[in-house]
Formats: sequence, C-alpha cells, structure tokens
Amino acid sequence: MKRMKFLFGQRRMQVLLTLAVLLLAASVVIGSGANFTATSANAGNAFTAGNLTMSYNPAGAFLTTPAKMRPGAISTGTVTISNTGDVPGQFSLSETVTSDTYHLGAALDLLITDPNATPTTVYNGKLDEMGTQGLGIWQSAGPTSSHTYTFTVTWPNNHPASDEADTALMGKSCTYKFDWTAIANSTID
Repeated sequence: MKRMKFLFGQRRMQVLLTLAVLLLAASVVIGSGANFTATSANAGNAFTAGNLTMSYNPAGAFLTTPAKMRPGAISTGTVTISNTGDVPGQFSLSETVTSDTYHLGAALDLLITDPNATPTTVYNGKLDEMGTQGLGIWQSAGPTSSHTYTFTVTWPNNHPASDEADTALMGKSCTYKFDWTAIANSTID
C-alpha cells in the first residue's frame, strides 16, 4: 500500500507538472503573438447633394398675343430657360391644357424653335397636340447655362370651305400652360 501511495503521489506530481508546462506554453503563445497594428484616417470625406434649379424669363406669359386672334393672325414670343443650380441637367418641355372647351387649340398651329440647335425646330404641330409627351429639348452643360426658345402660334388662313369651322370659334378662348422639367442623374456629364 505504501508503494501505491508513492506511485500515486508521483503520478499526481507528473500530472500537475504537465499541466503547469502546458499552461506556461499557452501563456507564452498568447502573450508573444505580437501583432503590428496601424491605422490611418482619411478624414474630410463629405458628400453633398447638388442643386438643380431653373429660372425662366419672362416669368409670366411670353406670347405677344394680338388683342383678338383671327384666321391669319400670328402670335410670337421668346422664353429663356436658365439652369440656376450647381449641377448639369436634362431639360424638357410639356404642355398642359388649362381650358379649351371649344377646341380652339385644334385650329391653332404651334411652332417652337431653338436657334442654337440642329435642327432648329423643337415642335411643329397643332397647339392641342403637343401634350405631355415631354420634348427633351436641352441638356445643360452645367450651372449658369441657358437657352432661348421662340414660340409662334398661328391661326392658319383656311380656304373658304372651312370658314364655317373658323366662324364657329368666334369669341372662344383657350389657355395652355407650358411646363419645364429638369432632371439630373449620373448619365448627364
């Protein structure tokens, strides 16, 4: 039995010694895993959304309408659209009927021209047919750029056979609004 105690005591010492060596080895591995770490800040990365705004001149109605239109009458006017924002944009034009109960717009011709473009004609058709299709008319190169457009409304001087249709429009009126839209996106440089 004495011998058993001696062996068991020795074995315990071996087990404790082995655990101590393993614990020491683990602490050396963990403690000596010297990692080099460096950081660098790239500060000042601020992002700001651009502004796309526009102005037009004159601000109100730009057609020089005669006191009373009649067959053969012409009304002209110009409007200048300016990009007053700080990013380039794609500008387009559409038309909205405000009032045209008697379809006077179907009798009137509308011609929109841009003398700085090729071709110069932006739209040529009946006043009531332009609609909201959105004529992509101008891509601004950047802020402070502008374009001037000429609008001409004509009441064609019809043949005597259609005088009856023109006579039915006497005293009637119509109002159309021209809407300018600007879009800025990543495809516009």
